[in-house]
Amino acid sequence: MDARQRFVNTLKFKEIDRIPLVEWPIREATLREWVRQGFPEGISPCEFYSMDTIWIKPPIKTGMHPFFKEKIIEEDDNYKIWIDNLGATRKDFKDDKNPGFVTRSWLKHPVESREDFNEMKKRYNPADSGRFPEDFEKIADAYNMAMSPVIISIPFLFWTARDWLGFENLCMAFYDNPSLLHDMFEHITDFAMEVMKRAYKYIKIDAIELEEDMAYKGAPMVSPEMFRKFMFPHYRRFIDFAKGNGTEIIMVDCDGYPGGLIPHWIEAGADAMSPCEIAAGIDLFEIRRQFPQFGLLGGIDKRELAKSKKHIYLEVMGKVPEMMDKGGFIPHVDHAVPYDVSFGNYSYFRQLMSSIAYGEPIKEPKE
Repeated sequence: MDARQRFVNTLKFKEIDRIPLVEWPIREATLREWVRQGFPEGISPCEFYSMDTIWIKPPIKTGMHPFFKEKIIEEDDNYKIWIDNLGATRKDFKDDKNPGFVTRSWLKHPVESREDFNEMKKRYNPADSGRFPEDFEKIADAYNMAMSPVIISIPFLFWTARDWLGFENLCMAFYDNPSLLHDMFEHITDFAMEVMKRAYKYIKIDAIELEEDMAYKGAPMVSPEMFRKFMFPHYRRFIDFAKGNGTEIIMVDCDGYPGGLIPHWIEAGADAMSPCEIAAGIDLFEIRRQFPQFGLLGGIDKRELAKSKKHIYLEVMGKVPEMMDKGGFIPHVDHAVPYDVSFGNYSYFRQLMSSIAYGEPIKEPKE
């Protein structure tokens, strides 16, 4: 069984030969620390650890295009105020020493009125020739023959509207400007469907990842009631469209603890969520109890991997074997692997995962 069928079968609760051995791409700051600790340069972690490729993504631009031109407004020795490629004005550290693990500060967002929204729509033209490579029809054959799952990530409703309005303004718009928000969500969905129509002409898409990030620690950022009123109809029509075109897996990419949103995702047709962040309050076994046919990805507490081998062993063995038996689970670190997880600790984690997958004996470490 190749990685492509293994991925789909796992999330469809079908028979598999073993669990997928995958990880999200290792970020630059983490890999930099590992190289200092002995990780060989010039080889990818996926190859080094003999992991499955988690997925491959066709070169299709499913979000803003063209981007805004980045511009520095002012800077000193420590900070810069600048306009990023999404049109937001931000204050950030001038020297990004740990890319992927920084907190950003937003000062202004590109959409403050309906007129701004009408201007923004020009950057979401599905017919823009730059959304697909010129030789797309030719390279499509390679994706159709791939042995790894083919997915497309789409910045979807909450994610895109937050980029336009900013988090606080988006939350207020549910109450203060509902007509604008309804129009935004309709446009985002229409746009995504039009882009995907061309993709479906040439490529078999195994999964679509709806990028949302609409939850934080302990709760979602939007109430289930508001999701139902504003977002559910668009989820339903997009997912019906995607599955009608042969996509088997719809994943909601949502950091944090989505809680009461999950049953609405499921009713709309979603098959899985990723990543399951333990620090946010996710309990894998409780979600599996409540939603026995909903796929889960992630779930390995990154904080435990920064401790001892004993902690790593208990984290992995306390979750993975039982969740494997329940099905629909693809284990990996519950978000990006942080740079305080050592090369040695991560290597031990991968050793454990391989031993579980291939049924090899596992001894509990003493410390």
